[in-house]
Amino acid sequence: MKNNVKKLTIILLLFCILISSFNCLSASDWVMYQNNPRHTGYIIQDTSFSTQTWTSNVDSKVLASPILYDDKLIISTMNGSVKALDAQDGDECWNYDIHGSIESTPAIYGDTIYVASDNGYVCSYNIHDGSNNWKYKTGSSIKSSPAVDENNVYVGADDGSIYAIDRDDGNETWKFKTNDSVRSSPAVVDDVLYVGSDDDKLYAIDVNDGSLKWSFTAGDNIRSSPAVYDDKVYVASDDNQVYALDMEDGSEVWTYNAESKVSSSIVIDHRQSTLYVATQKGKLFALDLRDGLKKWDKKIANQITATPTLFGNNIAVGTSSGQVVMLNKFTGNEVWSYNPGYVGEIASPISSSLISSGGSLFAVSEDGNVYSLNTDQKLGPTSVYTYYIIAALAALVAVAVGTKILYNHRKK
Repeated sequence: MKNNVKKLTIILLLFCILISSFNCLSASDWVMYQNNPRHTGYIIQDTSFSTQTWTSNVDSKVLASPILYDDKLIISTMNGSVKALDAQDGDECWNYDIHGSIESTPAIYGDTIYVASDNGYVCSYNIHDGSNNWKYKTGSSIKSSPAVDENNVYVGADDGSIYAIDRDDGNETWKFKTNDSVRSSPAVVDDVLYVGSDDDKLYAIDVNDGSLKWSFTAGDNIRSSPAVYDDKVYVASDDNQVYALDMEDGSEVWTYNAESKVSSSIVIDHRQSTLYVATQKGKLFALDLRDGLKKWDKKIANQITATPTLFGNNIAVGTSSGQVVMLNKFTGNEVWSYNPGYVGEIASPISSSLISSGGSLFAVSEDGNVYSLNTDQKLGPTSVYTYYIIAALAALVAVAVGTKILYNHRKK
């Protein structure tokens, strides 16, 4: 009897440890556009984390990239809401109304989420209860995604200005004026802010006083957000070029012709000395960080405006056809793809970046559908388009049967 009780106690103890280990699995936070102030778009993740496959709809058009925080996928919409969905099952956890269309990706620092909107406001909210800390009004609409450091929130606006706003009280720290709209998202490294403008320039600005350190002139708009690694700044332009610039003086180190405009941002895998960039003509390139030599390229879609996402040995990107394509990052060979529309251009385009955490990949299409994919098992959820297709096929069958009955009736 005592032995049985002892065995039962050990089994229960092991069971509790097992359950607690499951509860400890959590998603790696992805707290701003391109995940970090350097905008490299890469983190080392807990590969044991994986969610269910699911789909949800946020009842609005979505252009902004999602972020991931505290096991919640945070979606910003064109109807002015910021919604948090449980990463495990897609259930809505909270919903804040911002009162303005949102095209830029929010940023989280500590317990605060910073949201910029088309009505020109940058807002600070407590992420736990949604209470507003402050609002700051810029001179025009905002499509640039804010970056945050320990002191300020940095964002560009369509009035051509770059704003530094005190993170705690919302007061303006400084403002820097360019000669056109700023839709590139700032990268911040070692007290220097790097950001592109539609005036064809990339600016390096001292974050302490807003003074210009240097500028680099490309051949067209710079809407791609710069990425910074080691001693170089990497950025792409509408002039078809990818640039590597010296971060100290902005001098050109190398350039590569990507054969098309590039509005998405650079992704850097420093461990493999590789830079990844997607073009508007639907190609994905892998370039050597050191000299810009091409490692591989792959035609994926008719158009890509989303920024690729790097995880493990893979890189994935959303396309204009609504498809998610996953490639081997070393070779460019396709590993898996998920198309919620199954064929052609049925599904809505994906213009926002994908978010990866462990074995899960999250995609948000322009029609507001959110998809949780399992990249380990290469599984995706049954999408709403399945039911549309079934309904369409049923209607065609009904029409065919009705036509045949009518034809047979007339023959008699």
